[in-house]
Amino acid sequence: MKLRLVALLGTLCVSPLASSHDRWILPSHFNVSAESQETVWITSDVSASNQVFMMDKPVTASDVRISLPSGDSISPSSSYTGGRKSVFDVQLTQDGTYKFEKEVTPRYFSRYKVKGKEGFVRSRLDKKATAAIMPKDAYELEGSLNVSRVETYVTRNKPTDKVLAAKGEFLELVPVTHPADIVENEPATLQFVYDGKPVAGVSVAIIKDDSVYRNKPEEMELTSDKDGKVAMTLPTAGRYLLHASIERPSSDKILADKTVSEIFLTFEAGLE
Repeated sequence: MKLRLVALLGTLCVSPLASSHDRWILPSHFNVSAESQETVWITSDVSASNQVFMMDKPVTASDVRISLPSGDSISPSSSYTGGRKSVFDVQLTQDGTYKFEKEVTPRYFSRYKVKGKEGFVRSRLDKKATAAIMPKDAYELEGSLNVSRVETYVTRNKPTDKVLAAKGEFLELVPVTHPADIVENEPATLQFVYDGKPVAGVSVAIIKDDSVYRNKPEEMELTSDKDGKVAMTLPTAGRYLLHASIERPSSDKILADKTVSEIFLTFEAGLE
């Protein structure tokens, strides 16, 4: 499915230049076991925060899509938006791996300066549209196209691979080590592709849960190699947030100078 492009920036779906909040989907379980006819429900929180998994700002769950192990796609059975987070519920009826992800909507963001004033004036329009509304004494117009992916994986019984495939648009994460098989003190590999091809130079930060209770966050910083791959060995079991990003020149300089692509992946490292 082609990504839908809009001109206006929505709440919390902005360039890193405009927001320091991480966005994430945090499921109640990443791996579950069940008998063939057993009902399994997963509830997930959706929020944005400065600290990992601390609910600060509600991010809507109304655009979340669930990719089933079969390859089909459904919406959550129910969702709710509160003051600090959204919640959605999904019933797992098939064995295999599911992908939970928010709709990916590329958005434009621009900024410029005005003589005699400090700082940038920010615009929620593309560069061309912003230029048409700027005052005459404005200068240093910059524009970017921003693409954010917010996603996670949940597996019922045996892991499967169908939902791991890339769609071929902007920056994507393709697990080499299956998310259900990531374990503490064991090497794991992830691959990044851009428009379906391996991409080097992706900046990756991996932060462990409960950073609020540590003087220093347990953060791992990595960069993808020529094959788009990063290798990691997580020292302890628990829940992690991965933030990957890359900037590339825009294909249409009239609308934006660069394209900023981000991925926010929530995952779990199991016990040895």
